[in-house]
Amino acid sequence: MVVPKSDKPVSNDEEYKNQKVTVKVLVPGIVAGSIIGKGGEAIKELKSKSNATVRVSNRDEIFPYTNERIVLIVGPAENVVEAIKGINTKLRSSLTEEKGKKSKPNKHMLNRIKEMKLIVAESSAGKIIGKKGEVVKKIQEDNSVKVVLTTKGEWGIIPGERVATISGKEEEDVNNAARDILTVIAKDPHARLDKSLVYPQYPMFDNFMYHGPPENIYRGPHSPRPRKLPPPPKGGPGFPTMPRYDGYQSEHSLPRHRGPPPFF
Repeated sequence: MVVPKSDKPVSNDEEYKNQKVTVKVLVPGIVAGSIIGKGGEAIKELKSKSNATVRVSNRDEIFPYTNERIVLIVGPAENVVEAIKGINTKLRSSLTEEKGKKSKPNKHMLNRIKEMKLIVAESSAGKIIGKKGEVVKKIQEDNSVKVVLTTKGEWGIIPGERVATISGKEEEDVNNAARDILTVIAKDPHARLDKSLVYPQYPMFDNFMYHGPPENIYRGPHSPRPRKLPPPPKGGPGFPTMPRYDGYQSEHSLPRHRGPPPFF
């Protein structure tokens, strides 16, 4: 007898279902509005169906190096999975509707429809990858998805957190992969994810070579250039014109960063 894909067991160990876990999900602004709904009705329904705690960051509270808002989900692993399913449905429907409004939707939007971005604790990231990548490889093969985790040396890395991006054409495949990842997190006794939705906005280009100020920067009204002073009584060349200070001068150049700039 062939077991339907949606009913297949993801783990022989079912104890994880009642294990409390914390995870964050990144969503574009338009999706965040859809999750909240008019008067907060949609998020109330999501909480009721999943029995999980769900919070959405404010409009000005975005994840560093992105323009995406954060959804915090806390509760038993199985309840968190149900909340993620609801968010994934909103994400795909909202972006598909937005895509229909544009004659030529950009490649980023087309790819984003297929992606679920989970923020996980750094200790859990290694367990999701597994020894020699065995765990993440199994998740990918079992669910026909691609799973990519940010590395410690990558742009946009936040201390104590890693971003796991699940990419899949079918919504059900992405949901099942998210369930498998939540299973790994639930079994990690050291998983500790900060529940704050507010992140410091890190400067984006601090490590690049400084090339001077913009050409049209305003420095205030121009002061008249100094005049040449008359020569001394006994003759002589006089004093040369003093150079005009133009601002933003430095004797030391900043070190050049070897890596590429972040992608937005």
